[in-house]
Amino acid sequence: MGIKKSISKILAGLVAIGLIIALLFITNAFVGNPISAMLANKVIDKYVKEKYSSLDLEVEKARYNFKDTSYVAIAKSKTSIDTRFPIYYQKGKVQRDGYEGYVLGMFNTLQRLSDEYSSLAQEILAQELGYENNTTLVMYDKDEYTDNNVLELDMKFDRRLPLKAEVTLRLDLTDHSLENIAKVLTEAHKAFVDNDCIFNQYSIYVENDGMLVNIDGVTPADIESGELLTLFKEAKDNDGEGRIFIYIKGEDK
Repeated sequence: MGIKKSISKILAGLVAIGLIIALLFITNAFVGNPISAMLANKVIDKYVKEKYSSLDLEVEKARYNFKDTSYVAIAKSKTSIDTRFPIYYQKGKVQRDGYEGYVLGMFNTLQRLSDEYSSLAQEILAQELGYENNTTLVMYDKDEYTDNNVLELDMKFDRRLPLKAEVTLRLDLTDHSLENIAKVLTEAHKAFVDNDCIFNQYSIYVENDGMLVNIDGVTPADIESGELLTLFKEAKDNDGEGRIFIYIKGEDK
């Protein structure tokens, strides 16, 4: 009887050890292991000191990417809001970094300006049209940060910058009809123009009570023509073949 109890204890201990090993293996697969992380941080810190010593950077702790077993750390400047970029470590060395694209390529700058423009657009719609919970999004044309010399690192936001910008109104509307959406776009366009916000294209995204309406490709000229509803009806009949695209989900078209 004593022998059986001893064997049971041994088996139970082996099972527990096996579970611990399995847990460590799974954890290592998804979050890496402390030794590898420590080595990654050390190598990345050395890399930054050697290559970017003039930028006065601070480096966040590297995070493990289980998809390709690499570590990624974010380096950011203490003085420059737009100087922030990832550094990729794998197999004992830094493989590459994103300084050229994110910083010199002005991606960070354009993204920050888009975010600030989005906040301004949201404020205008909330204060002037009453859409308090809107999550309106402004995006500058993706080609602007490579083809335009207007951008400068850490530049201040100015709504009058000569950059093409598109706005997507994201509103909580109870009336999803094309008539109401045409009215909303017209009112929003007027509010934006009155506040010196000029967009070369409008979109609207409305989702409420199982209903989704997404309209893309609307220009200021379309809105100012006074025929926006007619253009919507034509676009709906064209089933996505025209310049204005309409997608409706949740009711019969």
